[in-house]
Amino acid sequence: MARCTRLLGRGVLAWLVVASASVAVSAGDTPRARYQIGARVSLEAPQVDGTVRVAFTNTSTRTLEEAVFVLFPNRFAAPDEGINDFNRPYVYPHEDFVPGGMELLEARDDDRVARVELLRYGDLADGMIARVRIARLLPGRTRVLTLRFRAVVPYRFGTFGLFDDQLTLNGGWYPYLASLDRDGRWSLAGAPPQADFDLQLETAQPLDLVLNGRYFSSAERLFTAAIPAVRYLSLVAAPELIREQIDADGTRITYFRRPGPLSSRISPEPSPSEQILTTVREILVRRPTGVPDPPPELVLVQAPLRLLNLTAPGEGCVLISDRALEVLFLVRPFHDLQLAQGVYGELMRPGLAPREPDADYLWVSEGLSRTLAQRFVDEQRPEARSVYDWIDLFNIFAIVDRFESAPKIPFVYAFFDKARVVDPLRAEVTTFNDPNPPGRVILGKVREQVGPESFDTIIARCTPGATPFRECSGAAAGQDLTWLYSQWLQPYPRLDYSLDAVTLNAPGGDEFRSTMTLRRESSRPIREPVTVRLRSLGGRTVDVRWEGVGDVGEVSVATPDRMWQAIIDPDRKLIEDDRGDNAYPFAPQVVLDSAEVEVSSSEFGLSALAVARNRYDYRKDLALAGFYTSRSIGFAAGPRVHWGEPIDPTRYRNNLYLFYEFQSLNKNFVDDRQPQVRTSGTLGSLGFRYDYTNVYSFDNPTDERQFRIYADWYDPGLGGDFNYVDWGYVATLTQALWSYRTIAAGQLFNGFSVPLGNSEVPNQGLYSLGGTHEIRGIPVEKELGRNTLIARFELRQDVFPEVDLNFLDLLILRRTQVRAFVDTGRVSNSAGQVYDVGAYAVGVGMGFAAIYDFMGFFPSMAYLEIATRVDEGSQAGDVQVLFGARQSF
Repeated sequence: MARCTRLLGRGVLAWLVVASASVAVSAGDTPRARYQIGARVSLEAPQVDGTVRVAFTNTSTRTLEEAVFVLFPNRFAAPDEGINDFNRPYVYPHEDFVPGGMELLEARDDDRVARVELLRYGDLADGMIARVRIARLLPGRTRVLTLRFRAVVPYRFGTFGLFDDQLTLNGGWYPYLASLDRDGRWSLAGAPPQADFDLQLETAQPLDLVLNGRYFSSAERLFTAAIPAVRYLSLVAAPELIREQIDADGTRITYFRRPGPLSSRISPEPSPSEQILTTVREILVRRPTGVPDPPPELVLVQAPLRLLNLTAPGEGCVLISDRALEVLFLVRPFHDLQLAQGVYGELMRPGLAPREPDADYLWVSEGLSRTLAQRFVDEQRPEARSVYDWIDLFNIFAIVDRFESAPKIPFVYAFFDKARVVDPLRAEVTTFNDPNPPGRVILGKVREQVGPESFDTIIARCTPGATPFRECSGAAAGQDLTWLYSQWLQPYPRLDYSLDAVTLNAPGGDEFRSTMTLRRESSRPIREPVTVRLRSLGGRTVDVRWEGVGDVGEVSVATPDRMWQAIIDPDRKLIEDDRGDNAYPFAPQVVLDSAEVEVSSSEFGLSALAVARNRYDYRKDLALAGFYTSRSIGFAAGPRVHWGEPIDPTRYRNNLYLFYEFQSLNKNFVDDRQPQVRTSGTLGSLGFRYDYTNVYSFDNPTDERQFRIYADWYDPGLGGDFNYVDWGYVATLTQALWSYRTIAAGQLFNGFSVPLGNSEVPNQGLYSLGGTHEIRGIPVEKELGRNTLIARFELRQDVFPEVDLNFLDLLILRRTQVRAFVDTGRVSNSAGQVYDVGAYAVGVGMGFAAIYDFMGFFPSMAYLEIATRVDEGSQAGDVQVLFGARQSF
C-alpha cells in the first residue's frame, strides 16, 4: 500500500489544495466529483490494491454528515441467484463459483480517520454499500475523502471478472460515490454519476491495458492518465492484446483481442476478427439518420461476454464478446444488431451523458441505440428475418416454439427484445441496482402509445437535441407522456390478457360485425394499447385497437367477410405471463416434440413424437409417437397433462400420459439363449405413465431428480395377438460432488411382466439384460426375461480448457466431458430372482461427450461410449459401442 500512496503523492498537493477548499458553488452549477486513483493491478489476488481520493461538492440543500460509497465487487462475494444448469457455463468458466470482493482498509476525512459502516440496502448483496461518517459539510462546500481499498476479482465471464489471464473490469473496481439528490439523500438509482478521473496505475507483471479506450503497452509498468466526464472507468488488462485496425471514412477502427484458445476453423469466410472489423466499418459508414458522426478513432475491445448481450458500453470503447459473429450466416443479422447497438451507443454517449439525469441515462442510451441499430439492420439486411419470422417458419418443431417462452440460448437479448428486467443477474455496474425493464422496452411502449409516425419524430428530434429525452419526447409527440414513464420505469408487472367474450359475424346489411370483450389481469394498475386481429377463412385480417384504459374493454368492427378467429396481440408486442388464452377459438398447433436416434453395436432405434395443443398452452396436449426399433415398428397416441410447479414457462414437474399403442413385431428379434424361439404378430395396448422431473436443461443436469411409474395392458381386444401386463418404475438422479465439473449419476430400473390367461410374453415384449438403456457392454439380444432390475452408475467429468473447433459455423465444439460407468443387474422369468445380487451381470465402460453449439448459437451435446461385460463367466472381448445425441440417462 505504501507504493500506491507514493504513486498518489506525485503532483497531488496542488490538486488537494483546490479540491479540499471549502468554497461555495454558484447557483445552477452541478460540479462533478473528481477522483484520483493510485493502484497496483495484478492477475493474482488481490487484483487491485490502491487508494482513491474523492473531491465532491455538497450540491444538495442539506448539511451532510455522511458520504455513501458503492463497493461493487462485493456483489460477487456470494453465489449468484438465478444460476441453473443452462446458464452456469456462461457465467462461471469452470462451472464453479469463485468469489470476488472489496475491502476498505481505511477511510480519511481530510486528515481525520473516518468511521466506516457497511450497510444492508434493499435486496443488494451484503457489503455493497459503505457509509463514511464525515464532518459537517454545508451546502455548496467541497470535501476530500481518501479510501484505501483492496479488490479481489471473481473468476467469471462478463463485464467484471477474470478469465484466461484477462481482467475485464468495466467499472466499479474502485469505491465510487453514489448519486446525491437535491434533498441530501444518497441515491443508488441509475448509473454512476459523471466524474473526472486522474489515475496512476502500476502493474505487478507486464500487462497490456486498455483504459476507457486508451491503450498502454506492457513495455511500461507505470501508467498515468486523465479521463474527464465519464461515469466509470473501464479497464481491460492481459499479458498480450493483439491490435487490429481498419479505416472507415476517416475513422480508424481499432480492435484489441486476446490470442484465441485452442482453435481450428474450417470455413470459407474471413476470420472472426476480420468479420468484426468489416461489420463495424459497415455499421459506421451506413449508419442511419440520427446517429452522430464517429470520432477519429473507435476502439473495440474483446471481452468474455457469454450470456445475455454481445456488447457492453465501455465509456470510450465498446466491449465485444469473444463469440461475436460465430454463428451461421442465416442468424448473423441478430449479432449485427447488437454490434450496431454497441457502436451507436458509444457514438451517442458524448451527447447523451451530460444531458440525461443519472436515473435516465442508461435506459435512454440503450433504447435509442437499439432503435437505431434496428433501423440499420432493416435497411442494410432487408432479407433478414425477425426471430418471430423464424419461429413461425419452423414452428412445427417444439424446440423452436419454446424459444419464445423459454429461450435457452446464449446472447438471448440479441434475439428477443422483450425483456422484463435489464440485468437479471445484477452483474453490471450500471444496472445491478435496476429492477426495471431495458430502454428498448420503454421506447416500445412509447411507440405503441404515440404511433409509428410520431415515434419517428421523437427519434429525429430527441436523439441529437439538448433537452432530456423524457421532456423532449412529450413535446415532439404533442402529448403528455409523464404517466407512461412513471408506469413503466418500475418493475414490470405480472400481466395477462384474455378474451372475455367474443361475438363474431353478427349480420348487418352487407357487412358482418364482430365484438370482443378483453380483460386484463395485472399485479398493479397499468394502461397500454392492445391490438386484436380478426382472421377470415380466406386469410384476410383486420386489426382493431383497444386503448387499454381500465381492466376491461370492448372493441367492435364491421367487416365485409366472415371472420373465424380473434387473436390478442398477434405481433407479440406485449410481455405477458400467459399467451395461451389470447385466441378465440383457440389456436391449434401441431409440433414435433422430439426426434431421437439411438445407435449401438447391437441395436438401432428411431422415434419421433408429435404433439397437438392450443398454442402457448403447455399444460395439456394430444401426443402421437412413431417408432422403429429392432423389436418392432408402431405408434402410440393419447392425451397428456402437465401440472405442478413450473420448471420453466413450457414444462412442469408432474406429467401424466394415457395412450393407445399398436406395434407390428419383428420376428427376427430373438433371445440368443433360445434362438429357435421366435414370436411374430402384433401388439395392442393401453398405457399409463406418470413422470416427475425437475430437469431444467437436459444436456448436463447437475441436480436431476426423475421418477417414472408405468403400466401397460396388452390385450387381443385392443388389436394384438398377446395378452399380458407390464409395470414398473425408473428412478434417476444426478448430484454434483466436490465441483459442478464432477457429476455422479445413478439410475434404478425395476420392471415386471405377467402373462394373462394362456398367453405368453413375446420376445419383443421381454426386458433385455443389455442395451442402450440397460447394461451397457451386453448386446440387446443376449438375454431376455419377464422381469428386470438394472442399476446404472456413472461419473461425469468436464474437461477444460475450452476449445473453439469450428466446422462451417454449423458445429462449434466448445468443451468436452469424459465419463466412466458401471451397470449391473439381471433379468429373469422369476420376479424374485431379479433381487439375487450374486447372479448380477456387470458392464463397465468409458465415454466421451462433446458440448457444442449447433449453428453457432444453440447449445447441444452428443456422446460416444465403449463398454464391455466383466462379470464372472462372461465372454471376454465382447465390446459394445454406443452413440446418442443427449445424455444417456
